[in-house]
Amino acid sequence: MPKLSLIKPLDQPPGTRRLLDDLKTCLGSAEFSDFRLIVAYAKSGPLLRLESLLQAWKAAGKSTAAILGIDQKGTSKEALELALALFDEVYITQEPGITFHPKIYLFKGSSAARAFIGSNNLTVGGTEKNFESAIDLELNLPTDGPVLSAIEAAWTELLPSSCPATTKLNSTVLAGLISSGRVIDEKTMRTSGNGSSDTAAVGRATSALRSGLIVKPESALPKSVAKGGAKKKTATTAPSITTGPAATSPTPVRGLAIQIKPHHNGEIFLSVSAALQNPAFFNWPFTGKTTPKKVGNPSYPQLDPDPIIDLVVLGASPTPALTLSKYALNTVFYETKKEIRVTASPLVGVVPDYSVMVMEQSNNPQLDYEVTVYRPDSPDYPLWEAACNQTMPGGGKKPRKFGWF
Repeated sequence: MPKLSLIKPLDQPPGTRRLLDDLKTCLGSAEFSDFRLIVAYAKSGPLLRLESLLQAWKAAGKSTAAILGIDQKGTSKEALELALALFDEVYITQEPGITFHPKIYLFKGSSAARAFIGSNNLTVGGTEKNFESAIDLELNLPTDGPVLSAIEAAWTELLPSSCPATTKLNSTVLAGLISSGRVIDEKTMRTSGNGSSDTAAVGRATSALRSGLIVKPESALPKSVAKGGAKKKTATTAPSITTGPAATSPTPVRGLAIQIKPHHNGEIFLSVSAALQNPAFFNWPFTGKTTPKKVGNPSYPQLDPDPIIDLVVLGASPTPALTLSKYALNTVFYETKKEIRVTASPLVGVVPDYSVMVMEQSNNPQLDYEVTVYRPDSPDYPLWEAACNQTMPGGGKKPRKFGWF
């Protein structure tokens, strides 16, 4: 008799139980040797977080396969590229006029199997943050063989030999999907509104009056992924801090969480380390120039025009401690000290040191970023502080931290 448990709708938002953690557990288990999944939508976020486990799984000679839907442009170009690199076989299913919508994750070994069947897409929202539900079936083999056969039939019946709506994916097929516009990249998804369940701003979701529900942030991208998986930099390959690399990001990121220490003059230091990891997020390198207040003083690179942001400061109360709408965030790179500073004078006296600022590029064409600052007295603060998984170099006795999403 299979053992049954349930991922309940209220499990994922506060982090009580998340499908991503179950997937990590199964991928790290010695009792399973075959992993197959069927989902309606996929994005890069979960695959990047599972990448090292999937690579180890593959190196151990274990098998992987995926069937992915591409309806409504809900599966991204990046997800399909990663799937081709990480899975032995990848298929896409699409039929005009009807929606491909199943979600099944199946792990199988010689004496056991485990299946998750529910509403969870292979997206950050689906595997971590959304209100989702799924049945978790743990099977003993061969006793529960008939149940396993029924689940495997769901896979087999979708293969091209039985389902003409399914096509095996390869680089040529993917290139055709991209050129025809049937598959788009994640940046375009954010600006066009496609895949909205996973592209809602990290900060914007909390800028409205809060219900009181404490929502655990999505897991931070692993350090190696946030840094583009690059090898250790050498003196000949390190990008120049002064000029910066080209404004492209190695990894599609949605947001940055960073501890801040507002100065009395309203300046807030960001992180050059973060800017060099994902330069496109900051439009780095800066091409504008400051106008010195005094003749003879140096001019510094700055973002031009100033980024326009909506900003909310959250503390102990459900009512925001501060709200700024369409605020011009002056952003300057001080070359002599190698520091990126933004100026937000209204935060002085409202935001204490080591508050966590969450920035995300906005979907709103009138905004560049949407920003939420969590003060230490906010009930959400410990969760966001824990999400900052990289430490900035230097920083004295208590260096600041940041993390990418």
